[in-house]
Amino acid sequence: MSEAEQPTANPAANAAVAVWESVLRYAPSFLEVDRAVSRQPGFQCAVGVDGELIGAFSGGYAHLGRSAKLTNEHLFRVASHSKTFTTTAVMLLCEDGALSLEGRLGDLVPTLADSDVSGVTVRELLSHSGGIIRDSENADFWTLGRPFPPEAELLEIAKSSKVLERNEHFKYTNIGYGLLGLVIEAASGLGFAEFVTLRILSPLGLANTGADLDGRAPELAAGYGPLVLAGMDHALDARIEIEHIHTDSLAAATGFYSTASDMVAYFSSHLVGAEPSVLSDDSKRLMQRKVEDSGVAGRGYGLGLILQKVQDRDTFGHSGGYPGHITRSWVVPETGVVLSVLSNAVDGAATSWGEKLFALAALAEQKTPESYNGVEPDTLSRFTGRFAALWGLQDIVELGGKLFMLEPGGAVDPRTTVPLEFVDERTLKSADPNGFGGYREPVHFEFDGRGASALRGPGGMRFVRQEDFVFPKVLRPTK
Repeated sequence: MSEAEQPTANPAANAAVAVWESVLRYAPSFLEVDRAVSRQPGFQCAVGVDGELIGAFSGGYAHLGRSAKLTNEHLFRVASHSKTFTTTAVMLLCEDGALSLEGRLGDLVPTLADSDVSGVTVRELLSHSGGIIRDSENADFWTLGRPFPPEAELLEIAKSSKVLERNEHFKYTNIGYGLLGLVIEAASGLGFAEFVTLRILSPLGLANTGADLDGRAPELAAGYGPLVLAGMDHALDARIEIEHIHTDSLAAATGFYSTASDMVAYFSSHLVGAEPSVLSDDSKRLMQRKVEDSGVAGRGYGLGLILQKVQDRDTFGHSGGYPGHITRSWVVPETGVVLSVLSNAVDGAATSWGEKLFALAALAEQKTPESYNGVEPDTLSRFTGRFAALWGLQDIVELGGKLFMLEPGGAVDPRTTVPLEFVDERTLKSADPNGFGGYREPVHFEFDGRGASALRGPGGMRFVRQEDFVFPKVLRPTK
């Protein structure tokens, strides 16, 4: 048994590996339908458990005009994920004794000594508690109307950036994190990107991650404008490509690029007890402890991390929104699961796709019905496939050793979706509690040399293997 195959010491992580391996067998085709019907350009996903990458996959296009398929190697602007790297850099400097969380802006950035924000502390900047404006009163750099602000402009914005009193209310601020970039430079004596590379990216082996637009720009997936502005017919190929630009003094807030696999490796290092890691467990716990309620139900903020429950489990991580790329990553400390989903449009579905994958995992974790006792895995796999009829698609999918009937491109709700019951080698039965559907009705299967070729039910309609489907001729009464 290789080192990678050795069972982890965390029983919850052991169970999570099996769960997510079953999700990963289905997820690429599931998300591809969702991507296509929602006319999204592409996606990139990766999943790790307890520091081990267990799967990565991509779908759609990196460049629509060239019909270039998106791969696991394409880079994405991960935007506000940058704040987690900035916070990690701050915590490293605190561990070094070169910086204090209670340090004041006016002392650390002398230009701000007489400003209204001089008393804001490093800790308050990290938790968005300093009352500082989000992006300035002219934030057209987000719409590419002007360049992102250089350092001198950032400092001018900061001088009049007070909106609230300190600790009055959670107030997300890119300006505040841009100032943290200057704090890091002052405390370390190095440029921001240089410090991050030296102390975080290199030690963790994040070869596909950088602090801002650089010489690897040609490897970036193209970013696209929203579907609602894609011409009168809102076609996928009418989406407008958005130019990638340098984020200058706001790199510490939003400049980073990465891949889903690198993001999984990076966030895995933030698990308590993880190796490799650049931070002490004490610093990790401090980052992951809730400081603020965000004002959005169920979503809090620690130090540089979004905290929320997903499928009834606590998670930490971050989202990112950059012109043309929407990204989201989650860490589940209980199980050691890390999921990162990256998408390449302003209206990208990274968050909803990730939540759907977590929902699939929740299905896999459901109790196995007694009717499956003694049924071999090969018997279950015979039923699986994608089936079509006039009303659309139905998937029979194995998750966690159970069979489910799911609609690709549709919602996944573990509260109402339950496994099909096993009847015999040609028949399953619906246990869906929705009485409007085919509750307790059988699902009869037909088989050929390639496996399940058709199914009928619940509800009595016949679906055939997708590649065999043809629209029926309209039936007319005979005279």
